[in-house]
Amino acid sequence: MKTHGSGRLLRIFVDEEDRWHGQPLYTAIVEALRRERIAGATVFQGIEGFGSHATLHQAKVFSLMPNLPILIEVVDTDERIAAILPLVESMVPEGLITLERVDFTRYSRDQQPS
Repeated sequence: MKTHGSGRLLRIFVDEEDRWHGQPLYTAIVEALRRERIAGATVFQGIEGFGSHATLHQAKVFSLMPNLPILIEVVDTDERIAAILPLVESMVPEGLITLERVDFTRYSRDQQPS
């Protein structure tokens, strides 16, 4: 089944070492989004990047703790993203959050009766 819609793309940029109550921040954010029944979220690990402090984070062969950049992408309706944005903002002490309008096509398998 294919459905079309418009909504928002929420991007959350944090570091691998960022924590929320002892667990990785990106994990805590994804779990919170799932509890709030957001359509979906994906976490990407960057190989190199820098932020407001201009400290270069990069994957190197001999680096034991590289603290790589992390990107979380979330797409849902305007209303759903607006509803969870305060929660996400409260969880991100340092980083970057961006919002973009998007048109999307959702592909899903037809639901078969059990």
